[in-house]
Amino acid sequence: MLTNKIKWNKKQRNMATNSLDNILKTALSYSNDNAFRQDVYYLAQKVFSLSYSDLLIERQKIFDDTIFIQYLNRYLSGEPLYYILKEAPFMGFDFMVNQNVLIPRNETEELTKLLIDEINDNNIKQAKIIDVGCGSGCIAISLDLLIKDSIVTGVDISSKALKVSKKNSQRLNAKVNFYLSDCLDKVIKRNERFNYLISNPPYIDQNSFVQKSVLNYEPPLALFADNKGLAIIEKILKDLDKVLLPKGKAYFEISPEQIDDLIVIIKSILPNYNFIFKKDINDFTRFLLLEKE
Repeated sequence: MLTNKIKWNKKQRNMATNSLDNILKTALSYSNDNAFRQDVYYLAQKVFSLSYSDLLIERQKIFDDTIFIQYLNRYLSGEPLYYILKEAPFMGFDFMVNQNVLIPRNETEELTKLLIDEINDNNIKQAKIIDVGCGSGCIAISLDLLIKDSIVTGVDISSKALKVSKKNSQRLNAKVNFYLSDCLDKVIKRNERFNYLISNPPYIDQNSFVQKSVLNYEPPLALFADNKGLAIIEKILKDLDKVLLPKGKAYFEISPEQIDDLIVIIKSILPNYNFIFKKDINDFTRFLLLEKE
């Protein structure tokens, strides 16, 4: 984690204005890391309302850098960039985020794309989908917006997270039905059935190493699970057959270390289900797909 505070020299500090070139050069001097560079560029785009191409061609343009410096100092102190900006990109949309919900990750986008491709490639009409542990609503809302005629539900155990997901749904004009449920408990009571279930559940073992910025800012309820990180996904799997329609499918994001344990769990409680594991773009086994016979 970077802990330096950014400072401008007297020449750079001129009534809180600087050229974009000076602003970026000074900010980027704190690290050669490519991820840091990408975050600095993204921060500049958002604070100064610029496109990425603008960053390359507007380098001599003068900006008030006050907010940029404030935000960058928070970032250098370890606060996640998207919590600072109060929004995060996902599937081409900007989602409101705060410390009651996880920041969307690239792996979760991959999971979402897998389901979108499945439904679109097979020309599934009026697919009924449930997102379990919906958090910010990024998965559920993206599915609603990107799959024609889909009927999407999102559930979460956290009322604070649901407040965020409902706001995101309103902002993006989605039609997702969000409600409170501990995994599938309330879903079963409502006697609802779905063609597809998707979930990025808490799957980190309590004893696993977690980056300090994640540990200090993101909600533990959405990160950690007992039993080597398997408790929540196992709870969902135990009730899966009660909510999936015939030929229904389930898509999960998992940890690569959980494969062997998940095979044992699935064969024990869902012996008639077919299942496969898929790798992410970085060649890590990250997704579990199941199909009801």
